[in-house]
Amino acid sequence: MSFLKNTKIDITKTAQNVKDFFEHDFDHYLNLSGKHRSDLSSPQMDITGITAHNGVNHQDESMAVNIDAENCVLAVDHTISSCSNSGEKPYGTILYLSYIKNISNYAIAQRLGYQTTRYYELKNRALVEFAERMELYRKRDHTSIEDLRIFEDEQKEKFQKRTMSGQ
Repeated sequence: MSFLKNTKIDITKTAQNVKDFFEHDFDHYLNLSGKHRSDLSSPQMDITGITAHNGVNHQDESMAVNIDAENCVLAVDHTISSCSNSGEKPYGTILYLSYIKNISNYAIAQRLGYQTTRYYELKNRALVEFAERMELYRKRDHTSIEDLRIFEDEQKEKFQKRTMSGQ
């Protein structure tokens, strides 16, 4: 438990890492698995704060071309569906609309009724929650996705190693 208390996620770098994953890696996994963004299920908004997604992925597994890629896509689906999705924390909806449906940030902010500043604040929180929850699903779904979280201590250690080695 002390590990969890003593580690602090670098929110800015973790959010950027998740954005990079969706912008560069996710399409590759979709292509290799023979899946499309439309194959992923939409999270259900729940005003009670409890997600209504049943955790079942309705994709036809017999069409899998690459098991790891399909597992990666499945892990993304599970992760987005497990993200908070209430009126105050519409994280699953933000991630789904932004990275699965490719809807613009402005349109999502309008749809959810948020000003731009508040929307980006929520989106960054959604990205960090995605990275944290992906830890469970990347292991449970047996994927090759690396840890998307970046910890503040990691940056300090990398800097110290570089300065000590004269790089």
